[in-house]
Amino acid sequence: MRRFAVAMLLCAASVSAQPLLPIPGGSLVFTESNPPAVNLFDPLTLSVTPLTTPTSAASLVVPSGICVSTNRDIIFGDFTGVSIYRIDALGTMTTLTTGLLNNVVRLIEDYNGDIIFTGNALIYAPSSVMRLDTLGLVTTVAVLVGNPFAIALEPTGNFPTGDYVITLPLQGELQRVDPAGGITTLATGISFPTGVAHFPNGDYAVAAAGTDDLLRVPAGGGTPTVWVPGSSFGNIKDVVADGQGGFYVSEAGGLTGNRLQHVDAGGNVSLLAGNGAFQGLYLQCANVAASVIAPPVAGTGLNGLWGLTLDFPGNPGGQYQTFMSGTVYPGISFGADPRGTPLNFNDPLFQQSFGVGFPGITAGWIGGLSGSGSGAVTMNLTPFPSNSFAGIRLHFQVAILDPMAQSSLARISNLCTLVFQ
Repeated sequence: MRRFAVAMLLCAASVSAQPLLPIPGGSLVFTESNPPAVNLFDPLTLSVTPLTTPTSAASLVVPSGICVSTNRDIIFGDFTGVSIYRIDALGTMTTLTTGLLNNVVRLIEDYNGDIIFTGNALIYAPSSVMRLDTLGLVTTVAVLVGNPFAIALEPTGNFPTGDYVITLPLQGELQRVDPAGGITTLATGISFPTGVAHFPNGDYAVAAAGTDDLLRVPAGGGTPTVWVPGSSFGNIKDVVADGQGGFYVSEAGGLTGNRLQHVDAGGNVSLLAGNGAFQGLYLQCANVAASVIAPPVAGTGLNGLWGLTLDFPGNPGGQYQTFMSGTVYPGISFGADPRGTPLNFNDPLFQQSFGVGFPGITAGWIGGLSGSGSGAVTMNLTPFPSNSFAGIRLHFQVAILDPMAQSSLARISNLCTLVFQ
């Protein structure tokens, strides 16, 4: 989300509860090849942060698809290295699986934590949609005609998994694959479709690399229409929803080289980063991720205090509620997605959003924003012994309250994850 946010304010240093990687959402992770790398781009500061080290990058060949898990880990594939890796919040890279039978093109996390990836045909393995489960087992969801490219998770399917929307560039099609392997064609006649994402109403945004158009396909399937013409792009590759009705668009190679652009909800295009932001010769894949902020030096934060600054410029004077939980799934159900949001009733930590368990230790968790839509939330950790929270994560969101809105919430902030060391 771009226009309203939750940001870090203060950090506890002397009580050993210092957050290592506070993570407000809204940035982009992306993969590059030649040289291979995984990086993070912050649209607010226009800065790039390497997520791989020279040592870890040395094991990569052609990094490809990338996503961010509900645990805020970064999951990415290696197309030529036929492997899938994870980079956790501490920056440690581990191998989830290797020696795959398919080239990994793009990947997502399913609702149950499995990794679903599109695999190109390799040697005797057919082009497929594959599943890497949480135990490390790789199975085939569906065999496809033609190599698949992008994949997006649908708010449908049999719980706890979703359906998957797939682009097939050579066939010029957009298809839906259900968890049992059933295939439904949603749109045809698209000129080399690559990226796919969802509009807020469920329509599909499809990057047509053959014409560089950004297309719109009706929810449930139908005739594609041009939403943003190709004159705005160059070698369009991936399209990623920004949470505000717009999209981030990545471009790779071509006459314009590597670029990250933003398309707002009205279809207006603006350049976020040009070729100077990328070290590789080819931008592979981009996805919405977490802003990684380096931990403060010991003693620079107020003793035992941790806080959030609130920025909701569209809701001046609005009443807000802070939510906290130890997990981000399955959550409360909102809108078209039956699996919910990061707000989670099934986690005992969620109850602390109402002050239970932390009596007298928090301030500003429920209150009113200023006339400019700003506010602050503070947690005081000084009553707890040193290392009380070591190794745990807390997930925060702030909601603007509106009794007349669905579920009494008018707006929800970006998710912020606090990791204690």
